[in-house]
Amino acid sequence: MSTGPDWTIRIPGSEPDRLTAHQQALLGQVEAELPASRGETYDVSELEARVTPIVRELVRSGLTAERIADNSRLRPAFVTRIAGADA
Repeated sequence: MSTGPDWTIRIPGSEPDRLTAHQQALLGQVEAELPASRGETYDVSELEARVTPIVRELVRSGLTAERIADNSRLRPAFVTRIAGADA
């Protein structure tokens, strides 16, 4: 019989390994590519073309798609899709 819980709660940003300066800079680049406000219209395919190389570099730096989404305004499903098999 187990004495511990059979579930875990993950709080974004509570991971023991913090973002490196390089990862923070890449996340800043992602944010710079996103529309300034929620009401602003934009072409999703154009946005995807601009952020895909940055997201893939973040994955190569060791971040999971989930951590990228936690640390940016990108939605998890979008990050997973554009990160491809690397995520």
